[in-house]
This record gives sequence, structure tokens and C-alpha cells, in this order.
Amino acid sequence: MNTLVVTAALIAKGGRLLVAQRESKDDWGLYWEFPGGKMEEDEGPEECIKRELQEELGINVEIEGIRQAVFKRYKGFNILLLAYKCRIKDGIPRAVGCREVKWVKQEELKDLQMPPADEEIRERILQEGLWDLDVA
Repeated sequence: MNTLVVTAALIAKGGRLLVAQRESKDDWGLYWEFPGGKMEEDEGPEECIKRELQEELGINVEIEGIRQAVFKRYKGFNILLLAYKCRIKDGIPRAVGCREVKWVKQEELKDLQMPPADEEIRERILQEGLWDLDVA
């Protein structure tokens, strides 16, 4: 069974966390997620997160380290989601390759509909707080 490697960015600012809403035509359409995407054959996870954030949100980031890895089995494939703490180097997040982006307070996370792998990350954030994510 194939395992897809997917990356996600945990970006916090002023006590809020950045989330993106998937397009309606996508798998898990209109669900909210931590921004990122699938790793391509010719790149590593850190290259992937930088590329995806540039393509989807129009921002360049500095990676400050991995915070969580989540393995999920789905019908016909598996996902390994690698969540990285990131800091925006330049650009303002905007919905380029997604439906919407927004900054949410930690307590607002629980009300967002998220894919299962993102839910695990959310649960850890809700249980442990935003760790050391807030860098602004």
C-alpha cells in the first residue's frame, strides 16, 4: 500500500494559528487544515513545505523544526503527515491555492472541520497549548 508523505505548517502569531480551507473540489473539500501539501518525488519534506506555502499562500517561510508526525490509514493508501513549526519570512498569507486562509485562536480550533490527520495535530495543540509556536 502506498504511503503519501504530506507536510503541514504550524505558524502562530499574536496567539493565533494560521489555517487554510480546502477548495470544494478537493478531497476533504471545504475542510480546514494546517497549510501544506504532498511531497513530490524530487524533494524532501522541508523543500515541500516551502514550495507548498509559496504556491498556496504566497509566503516564504523559515522552518524552525518538526513538531509532530502523524500516520493515518485510509482506504487504499496511507498518509504520513509531518507538521513543522514555521515562521513567515516574507509575504502576507492569502488564498492563492486554497479557498480561504485565516488566523484562529487556540480555542477556535475545536470548531473547525478538519481531515483526520490534521485532527490529531489539533488535539495535541488543544491539550498542550500552542507549545512554543508563538514567535511574533
